[in-house]
Amino acid sequence: MKRGGKVLIIHNEVTDESAADARDILDQIRCVSQALKSEGYEVGTLAVSLQLEDIKGQLLTGRPDVVFNLVEAIDESGQLIPVATSLLDHLRIPYTGASTEALMLTSNKILTKQWLRLHDIATADWWDPGTRPPVSPAGGRWITKPLYEDASIGMDDASVVAGFSEVAERIAQKQQMHPCRWFAEQFIEGREINVALLGGPDGPQILPIPEIQFVDFPADKPRIVGYAAKWAEDSFECRHTVRRFIDPRREAPLCEQLAQVALRCWQIFQLRGYARVDFRVDADGQPWVLEVNANPCISPDAGFAAALAEQDIGYSEAIRRIVTAAKPS
Repeated sequence: MKRGGKVLIIHNEVTDESAADARDILDQIRCVSQALKSEGYEVGTLAVSLQLEDIKGQLLTGRPDVVFNLVEAIDESGQLIPVATSLLDHLRIPYTGASTEALMLTSNKILTKQWLRLHDIATADWWDPGTRPPVSPAGGRWITKPLYEDASIGMDDASVVAGFSEVAERIAQKQQMHPCRWFAEQFIEGREINVALLGGPDGPQILPIPEIQFVDFPADKPRIVGYAAKWAEDSFECRHTVRRFIDPRREAPLCEQLAQVALRCWQIFQLRGYARVDFRVDADGQPWVLEVNANPCISPDAGFAAALAEQDIGYSEAIRRIVTAAKPS
């Protein structure tokens, strides 16, 4: 889309009573709006709810040239993320980021893992309470996770259990505190690394690769980026999880391997605009894909924005590239 067009930012509903992870969308809206205006676009915003007839009417009345999709949940459910883009597909309105199909695959963590296994990409073993336990479950520690929710919702030290025998009970406890679907995954001991990708005219660009370091964590404390690490600024976890970028010269083979796997994920899931692939790298140097994040958080203090800055790509330039790559109607 040429500059000067009309861009509508759609996003999930948020109130002053919303949790910190939900309120983060306000920063994203503000920064994306400023970037779009600096690039010469006319900008509007629209909160998306389950009142789809009303949302449809507003979209048709003000019909934008492109929708910038910042919807991270609908009715506080990550499972409903593809509803917004399905409506846009139906109305033939172009939108940024991943397609409905890609969002359906990547928002369901087990479906993502099954797709990764089908394409011979290493991902940890898992167990879904709705199925039988694995015949020979992997030994060592396991971690319980919400199936659809992002932003480390419900994730804390208690998410990690000593062995598979404790998984079912811990999932039941987690579901009592956070009533959503949970599953379990073998806990990969090792380095926490993610790879951000930004679309461009020559295909996706791999941005500088950060590692989250767990500084002064006690030996018995799980090394995870849980909810507190992301959203509780005064917590031990937030103050002691530090982002540092990997030196691509000192660790060239690892960086190349991570980049190649991330690019394969981009192709396999048919991602578009921007994305992030989360890894654990074990003691043998083997990368394991934890999650594929379509439309990752782009708030100014998030990892994606940090990777842009490390690459010396301006925030407004990145937003313009994301808009340029929007799905055609």
